[in-house]
Amino acid sequence: MSSDRIFDVESVTLRFGGVVSLNDVSLHQNRGEILAVIGPNGAGKTSLFNSLTGVYQPQEGSITFLGRDSKPISIIGKKAHRVSSAGVARTFQASRMFSALTAFENVKIGAESHKGIGVLGAMLKGPATRRGEKTSDLKTAQLLDFVGLTDKANIVSASLSYGDRRRLEIARGLATDPQVLLLDEPAAGTNPSEKVQLTELIRKVRDVMGVSILLIEHDMKLVMSLAERLYVLNFGSVIAQGTPAEIRANDAVIEAYLGSSADQTKGA
Repeated sequence: MSSDRIFDVESVTLRFGGVVSLNDVSLHQNRGEILAVIGPNGAGKTSLFNSLTGVYQPQEGSITFLGRDSKPISIIGKKAHRVSSAGVARTFQASRMFSALTAFENVKIGAESHKGIGVLGAMLKGPATRRGEKTSDLKTAQLLDFVGLTDKANIVSASLSYGDRRRLEIARGLATDPQVLLLDEPAAGTNPSEKVQLTELIRKVRDVMGVSILLIEHDMKLVMSLAERLYVLNFGSVIAQGTPAEIRANDAVIEAYLGSSADQTKGA
């Protein structure tokens, strides 16, 4: 794992009227790292993800992303599609697949989103459009193979199991050629066998494709086995950071979040 940073968040505060969703949050992610953000419901985890992807615009602080060619980019003030183009992809806790489209079609949408052909080019189907479509088809097939869904390519996404849908969402995120992939509750709705497969896939994304991983997840066994470092949020503030072993032993974390699960996580 490289020690250079891909995300650098400094003193970020996000308010909605009188409600402070993120309070002076600072954190960083190293390039090639699997980093997790945990905390109880309402701690600010999704607000952080939305701030990192340009959906929310914090009132204070800075978010710097070192994307393609390690060029520093200020995320605050950028529209979400600009952040995506810079190399930040994400999945969502609630599936946002096009449920009436096949697995292949869902991933192809992601593969085509950065081609820049435009509406007119797509309508006219000129040589550039046809070449781009062949490239997108090949890329889509390769990504479906990568996540283990080749045999489900022509199945409507609404008919897939939770585990397959999670893998499909990862494939669609990877189709945009990200430098970092943000996973929001990737294990939600999956069974134990699917969780094991998902853990292996996330490691594979980092190890084989070189994509940094930032995840929010409530499944402590999965988090502790997968993440190399963790940040813990509570009421919008960072209350702890460290390795899984350090987080397991942190009394503030146990009190704020782990609670009765503390013994389970210490043995994970």
